[in-house]
Amino acid sequence: MQPLTFHPPTCKSPAFLEHQQLQPEDLLRFITQQQEQIIQLKEQIELLEAEIRRLKKLPAKPDIKPNTKPPDDDTGSPDGDPSAPEGNDGASPDTSSKQKVKKPNEKTRKQRKQPRKPSAEKSIPIAATDVPEGSIRNGTTPFHVQELTIQTSSIEYLLEQWVTPDGQTITAKPPASLHGHHYGPMLQAYVLHQYHGCSVTQPELLDWLWDIGISISSGELSQLLTKGHEQFHAEKDELLTTGIRCSSYIQTDDTGTRHKGKNGYCTIINNESFAWFESTDSKSRENFVSLLHRPWSTYTFTDDALIYLEKLDYPKKWLRVLNPYRGVTFLSHEAWEECMKDLRLTGRRRQQASEAMIYGSLIQHGAGHLTTFSDGARQFDVFKHSQCWIHAERGLAKVHPVNDQQAMAQKWLRTWFWAIYDDLKDFKTEPTEKKAIKVRQGFQALIQTQTCSGLLQDALSGLAVIKEELLLVLDDPSLPLHNNLSESQIREYVKRRKISSGTRSDLGRQCRDTFASLKKTCRLYGLSFWDYLKSRLMGDGLFPRLSNLIEEASRHLPCGAASSF
Repeated sequence: MQPLTFHPPTCKSPAFLEHQQLQPEDLLRFITQQQEQIIQLKEQIELLEAEIRRLKKLPAKPDIKPNTKPPDDDTGSPDGDPSAPEGNDGASPDTSSKQKVKKPNEKTRKQRKQPRKPSAEKSIPIAATDVPEGSIRNGTTPFHVQELTIQTSSIEYLLEQWVTPDGQTITAKPPASLHGHHYGPMLQAYVLHQYHGCSVTQPELLDWLWDIGISISSGELSQLLTKGHEQFHAEKDELLTTGIRCSSYIQTDDTGTRHKGKNGYCTIINNESFAWFESTDSKSRENFVSLLHRPWSTYTFTDDALIYLEKLDYPKKWLRVLNPYRGVTFLSHEAWEECMKDLRLTGRRRQQASEAMIYGSLIQHGAGHLTTFSDGARQFDVFKHSQCWIHAERGLAKVHPVNDQQAMAQKWLRTWFWAIYDDLKDFKTEPTEKKAIKVRQGFQALIQTQTCSGLLQDALSGLAVIKEELLLVLDDPSLPLHNNLSESQIREYVKRRKISSGTRSDLGRQCRDTFASLKKTCRLYGLSFWDYLKSRLMGDGLFPRLSNLIEEASRHLPCGAASSF
């Protein structure tokens, strides 16, 4: 009997198959194709349901866990092939499709510690009561109590006045520590600490000041929070200047903020030695390089700028137009904008030209040694760029498997990924060429793995695209592996966004960025932000300059460029 020629299941109905005498291999092939079609249909249904939830703005499908632990599966590869290679550590990972993947416990180290208990300023003896007769005195037992004294006071300065022979009046000036306000430096420090350090809202702070007897209006409180802080703004600018000069890499991130009723963005530039915040209306790459360029005011169109444009496939027509400006120095960004206006550069071409201009100027000012480390956002891809491993793994974690086979493959890949991550942490502890080769080979094997899911395959392709950025740490072991530091630092603005509708004046936004930068930098060194504010407002000079701390720390921290000193 000649075997039947097999056709796709859509061409033959079950009634037709009942009257046919199929060979066993044909029947097995038919069943396999039916199973594959069912898997594909389940994937399509899952994707369509997710799209419907997105369009209707409904919450995502809940991840409901089973009541009992499912049995383990002995299969060890994404496609269920026991002969597939195991994890790069040589051990076969647990492939139970319903169990959570064991992720590394990466937490940001807390910089602050509980202060030491202060020594007692005075001792007050307390007699015992109801002591029976015949008892023998056995000394005393110390019972330490810490107390806070809040007391308002009012001072009147009698300012001398003189009348000159020509009829002019000369009046003595109030103490410089008042900074032009009618409130003492201690009260100013307290107001700034409560608002910027403890996130107390302005109405609540005003109510508390009234409760303790301070006569102040809401307008005067607003003046205290925003006016007369030039010394703080100047010190904040020093953080960025010194941080760029003394660091080998910087970490960065951004989050949404509101200003004058409109949505904007706050960008953080930081590492283990400093934290610097700036709020703007944009989150483009031009905005980011402009922030890095903040310490400098001049712009020079250099060869590096032309190389930058060539990498972007800039039109040759405009390259010929810009070429005569090579070596020309513009004294300000406004002067460069006027030049682009005269050249009629608009749109995306104008933005790219401005990026190149600032990039070339940064190289000329000595910032080309920096490596930027981020969560993978492309606006931060300047100079050498390294990426966060925790963010990179999210591509695998976000895949929604539609059957047990795909769930098992996803868990197997994620376990393999974190095994490579553990090897990379071991490499950072003791860098050797052997360990570096092991990480590279393991990562290459991971991204070349063939799976049973198209979505998982796309996630692996995404890892292949950023391979060099993820493995840049093998060339520079001082680079971090995750962006938790920036994420935790910028939560200051996430918290602000939840309790406030945003700033209403440019000066208010500047003060928010300034005091957040100073506060977070103090916390990095375990220093009291309260002591910092008191010292600066009273002018006693006891608190060290933050830029000096950055220079000293750069000699010891992994992020420091100690060779520049």
